[in-house]
Order: sequence, then structure tokens, then C-alpha cells
Amino acid sequence: MLPTLAAPALAQGARRPVKFCLDWAWQSAHSAWTLAADRGYFAEAGLDVQIDRGFGSGDTLTKVAAGTYDIGFADTNLALKFNTENPGSQVTSVFVLYDASPNAAIFLKSSGITKPKDLEGRSVSVSPGEGTHLLFPIFARANQLDVSKINLLSVTAQLRDTMVIQRRADATLGFLTTTALNMVGTGVPLRDIGWLQYNQWGVQLYSSGLVVRKAFAEQNPDVVRGFNQATIRGLRAMLAEPAAAMESLKRREPLIDTAVEIARNELINEVALLTPHVRANGVSSVVKARFETSARQVAEAFGIPAPPSMDFTYTDRFLPDDRKIV
Repeated sequence: MLPTLAAPALAQGARRPVKFCLDWAWQSAHSAWTLAADRGYFAEAGLDVQIDRGFGSGDTLTKVAAGTYDIGFADTNLALKFNTENPGSQVTSVFVLYDASPNAAIFLKSSGITKPKDLEGRSVSVSPGEGTHLLFPIFARANQLDVSKINLLSVTAQLRDTMVIQRRADATLGFLTTTALNMVGTGVPLRDIGWLQYNQWGVQLYSSGLVVRKAFAEQNPDVVRGFNQATIRGLRAMLAEPAAAMESLKRREPLIDTAVEIARNELINEVALLTPHVRANGVSSVVKARFETSARQVAEAFGIPAPPSMDFTYTDRFLPDDRKIV
């Protein structure tokens, strides 16, 4: 009887404190982790998780590598450049959430933009350190854009989308699931908003996921496994109970608009999360050939001479066998 009743080693006694940093300000997709906290999924994995908002994927990667946070949610494409430049403090992705990257150029349809070349001769607002901006060279290279003909306006995250609404910029770079719904929240109808999603224009990138320091993963495998398992449980709950998910999020950020965040989640599911591949195989079911093809695009854009194999920036060692979320 004893082996049947025994709890996992990590879950015995006091729970392990874990500091977790998001990629951006609180929004709908983050409810997978707030639900995991509120419903005890982290606790059952032996973890006591502190969840903090982020300030861009580049910033999150830096904080995880420095040890300020144990785990981060960030655009995993940036890890290749980061690891090349920081061989002494490398990170690894242990869970890919978005099977299709929601990175995009977003604009009002009235701007007349319909294809990547239309960005030339335009002003585009960007936030330094934000993943879509950092990955823009890949999109530009794939679509033969002359970046010197694009006026990139560096502004704060708070101003980036507002610049487009106020027509002080023709477009902006960001997650379309963030920017488009932020615009909707100000009263712009979704039908009036257009976007050029990187994945639809020659850049088949995976996207955001969980990143940890490589040394942390090796020293704390049960922590990483437990966090991944709780994440999958949180995702299942988020998809099954969207209203409850938004209430969980609202306990962290009372100012969110529940209707807008539910709409945001529906858009995320459509363009990034619930792809046919994920529906068939489960979340973070990464195909090596596709991953390494996109890594080559990233390497070429950032001037990295020899793109390494997948295990340079991603491992599935800490994932459960059952990754189905729908």
C-alpha cells in the first residue's frame, strides 16, 4: 500500500518557492497560470508560485538568465540569439505554448496596408525589447523589405498601440492578440483592424513558451516537470471555463475588461494556440524539422553563422506524455 499512497517527492513537506515572470501586462492567456495557482495545481505539484507581469520577452529572458526569476514566459525564438551572445548563462525552452507565432504588424485597414511591401515609406511604432520588434528582421528578410525605408518609432509600451489609433503611426509591431484587442478596448471595431501575421508571410515560427536557465533545469528537474504539468492543467481549465478564467485573472488585475479578454482568448485560440497540429498531438508537440528551419531563419536574420540543433534552445525532457488540452 505504501507506494500507492506516497506523494511525489517534491510535493512532500513545504512547497518549493518559484518566481515566475510573464511576457507582458496581465491578459487572457495568462489565466492558465492564475487558474493553476487558484485551483491548487501548482500546490499539488509541490510548488509555491509567485506570478509577476512582464515588460517584453527580451526583458523576461534577461531576468531569467540573471536568476531574478526561475521561470519565464517569453518568445522562445529570441533564445537562439540570447544563448549565442551569453554562452555563460544560457536558457532553454521547456514548453512551447503557441504553435503558430502571433507576431504581426497591426494597422487600421483604412491605412491601405494589405501586404508587407506596403510598410515601406510608412511609420511603424515599436517597443524596444518586445519580441515582435526583435524578430522583425526575419519578417523583413522573408518579404524582401528595405528596412531603411520604414520609419521605426521607438515608444513606450503604453503608447505603442495608441500611436496607430491616433494615426501618429501607420502600423505597430506586436502580438496581434494583444494589440488588436487593445484597440477593440478603445472602441475600434475588430473589422476595421488589419494585420500581417508573420506565420502567414513566410516565417513559420513557433512562439512563446516557458524558459528556464539550463543550469536550473538540470538542478531542479522535478520543479520544471511539476510546473509544466500544472500549466497543462491550467490550459485545460482556461479553455473549458473561459468566464472562470477571466475572473481568476481579474483578481490580479481588477481593471481588465472581461468581455475584451474573452474575445482575446478566442483570437489566440484561432491564430496561435489551437492549430490543427495541437488538436491532433497536444501542446508543445514540437516537430524538429520545422523548429530547425525556423531557427535557421532566426540565425540568418541575426547574423548567427551556424544555427545549432534544436537542443540548443529547446528540450522536451520535462514534458508529460499526455499533452492534449482539448
